[in-house]
Amino acid sequence: MTRAPADQLGVNRTFATIPTSMGIDEDIQHWLRFAESDMVSAEALHRARQELNALFHLQQAVEKTLKALLLRKSEVQPPRIHGLRGLSERCGLRLTKKQALLMENLSEYYVESRYPGDWDAGPSEVTAKEVERVIPETKEFIEWLQSQIQMNSLRMD
Repeated sequence: MTRAPADQLGVNRTFATIPTSMGIDEDIQHWLRFAESDMVSAEALHRARQELNALFHLQQAVEKTLKALLLRKSEVQPPRIHGLRGLSERCGLRLTKKQALLMENLSEYYVESRYPGDWDAGPSEVTAKEVERVIPETKEFIEWLQSQIQMNSLRMD
């Protein structure tokens, strides 16, 4: 199997390498467990009507799944960045318009939920209906990302 060098995937080995006592597969599972935890948190926050915080955790679930995929493809710990677009580009993903729009929206909510100084007239009024729409879209996208991880795992064998 041929693998793209880490620098072709946009990974700076000097900056991105994080010492770990786990192997690559264990690290990937670790990222995926954290992503699952974020998904559970998002759903709980949605039930508690904490919509903006729910969206933050949806973004985190996607980010951590992308990092698991980047780790699978590069075998280098992912950089400590949060931009979904940058992570997806480093993974070499070809996204549908729907997937790209989801990532763009989640990224906006991430910034909005973390940086209240950027709120003009307070946080946006995110509706429960909007979150109900985004949760299944996020789950579908994460399942697709997980299939990409699996496909890349099979190529390694």
